[in-house]
Amino acid sequence: MRTFQIVFCILACLCVTAAAIVGAFLRDLTVVLCLLLAAVLFGVLMFIARARANDRAERTAEKDRPDFMNTPAQTPSDKDKS
Repeated sequence: MRTFQIVFCILACLCVTAAAIVGAFLRDLTVVLCLLLAAVLFGVLMFIARARANDRAERTAEKDRPDFMNTPAQTPSDKDKS
């Protein structure tokens, strides 16, 4: 998921750059608006990818965390070691 986040960030930056260049040379507002809309879309996809990656990291961290109410003999990590 982190790879998608980086790719979407780069695509959003490229769309903003292309919108600035197209706006400076062609002065065509429809093309600039389409490029800026694409940049917003890639930005939203980047944040969605980041949220999913954070959720996945939290779920894996919860699985590895021992329960504090268990005695040391009841923790899953002790069972795996023996």
